[in-house]
Amino acid sequence: MSSTPALATEALTILSGLVKHTSGTPEDPVTATGSRGGSLRTLALLIPVLRLAIDEAAADVGSSPLRAAAFLSLAEAAYREAGYGQLLAASRAGDAQVHTISEEPLAALNAWLRDPEAAATSPLPADVPTPAGCKPLFREDADFLEAQLNLTHFQAQHRVLSAENLLPHTGFNGRTVPAKFPLFGQVLSDGAADPKSLATLAKKFEGLGPEAGAAMEAELAEAARTRNTKGTGKLLKDQAKRLDGSAAATAREAVEDLFVGAYYLGHTRKGYEYKVITTAEGHELLATAADILNSPRTKAGTPAEPTSQAGPPIPDWAVDPGTPPEERPAAGFTDLGVAPELDPMMEMHPGETIEQALTRQRARRLHQLIIDSVRIVTSPAESGSGDDRVGDRQMPLAPNVTLNVTIDLQTFLGQLEAAGVTDRGEDISAASCRRIACNAGIIPIVLNGARVPLELGRSRRYFNRAQRRAIAVRDKGCINPGCTMTIGRCEAHHLDPWNCGGRTDVSRGCLLCPSCHQAYHAGRFRIEMIGGHPHVILPRSRDPLQIPRRNWIFHPAAAPAEAA
Repeated sequence: MSSTPALATEALTILSGLVKHTSGTPEDPVTATGSRGGSLRTLALLIPVLRLAIDEAAADVGSSPLRAAAFLSLAEAAYREAGYGQLLAASRAGDAQVHTISEEPLAALNAWLRDPEAAATSPLPADVPTPAGCKPLFREDADFLEAQLNLTHFQAQHRVLSAENLLPHTGFNGRTVPAKFPLFGQVLSDGAADPKSLATLAKKFEGLGPEAGAAMEAELAEAARTRNTKGTGKLLKDQAKRLDGSAAATAREAVEDLFVGAYYLGHTRKGYEYKVITTAEGHELLATAADILNSPRTKAGTPAEPTSQAGPPIPDWAVDPGTPPEERPAAGFTDLGVAPELDPMMEMHPGETIEQALTRQRARRLHQLIIDSVRIVTSPAESGSGDDRVGDRQMPLAPNVTLNVTIDLQTFLGQLEAAGVTDRGEDISAASCRRIACNAGIIPIVLNGARVPLELGRSRRYFNRAQRRAIAVRDKGCINPGCTMTIGRCEAHHLDPWNCGGRTDVSRGCLLCPSCHQAYHAGRFRIEMIGGHPHVILPRSRDPLQIPRRNWIFHPAAAPAEAA
């Protein structure tokens, strides 16, 4: 049985024979200047063969997960071999001083490359030396790569430098110059890692300086073989920390402390942008909060209910011998966790992947936590309640914003949807104004047709503490089915808009978390009071039967009402 290298050699021999047969002339080996380039012509024929093989393999996958997995691995292997070829070609281009090529042979070569039939049947054009005293077409090899391969200057420069870092090349005196990082180069040659990631890794490793020796390179090379890019990058950071020492961390923190803060960058089409600069401690707090909010085990921040499911006992080798058997953990020891899921209320953008949507969901939840924290901290103290600023988890968020909004009379009456203007000169939509009004002391400054103020609206429009307490006891959390936000992170919402004469009564109020509150005002669902309890009715696209439902998270025994 033939080995893989023997089969590859045999296949290459067959392809080379096809090239010789179509040309009708014997080929010289590609070793001397001016050779007819038989091996390069074989490579030119191999490219369409590879494309044909890829297309046929893709068609052969069908609905088989096993074939799909094999196709993924084989395509990745082909990509890594091609990446190795890119850097090897850049290295050989440097050896040959490709930037000195003259106009005539370059034009002939480009014509040869554009014609696949000629590439398989005709020899390569001959080299024509640049006449003495003539200025070369290109200043350096990177310029040639940039022009010939349609790369940016930085891409071409990166490829040339990466070839020097990972592969040996010929010096100006004709001697072989070894690769700067031969262990990384071996990983590249073996096709054991992504070529682009290896090139970037070598560049970053070079930035560590001469203190990073062969031992660290070997550690990183092994990581590149066995880990993904993120894991290898984490190891590189750890190596840099080992070189820097604690003194560098102290100096870095001293510099960071000069810039800590939240800076307003301006209003763009994406929204109001702020830049947050924090310390390592702040980063850990924010990152941990994001992990908790997005953990499927904690349901976006709600602690998981205890389970009686007994798991296998923990092995003796994994526990302190002094721990009594009854105190050793059992349940969940072998649990591998649950993959995160996209919230049903999150709509994917056109062309967005599920990974991008999950990233956006993670950022949105963290943003909501920050906004909730600001609301709780800045919540005004109410009479007879002590100090609400510490955050009462059994009370909805207190109203804490007083906002002057200038709007037209027709907008105030709900006849138009024109934007209002805040005290800071920012436009605010009528829908946003009505949403914020549920939990803020908005004072609408109503103008007539001549833009003359008619009256100042009432600032006393929100639920008092006793009313919010009653609503909290009834709803127990956000009323939107499936939402897990508890009382302390919800707002009291008016079912009847205040600016349309709505009453601030417990029977006409309910709890909504800020995210669901915004979704309600965007028309994502309706709310009806049935038997003194708020029920949510989803749009027909999600619930064709239009069944009013309560939140089963906080009211698991509540049965759906009759269809609306």
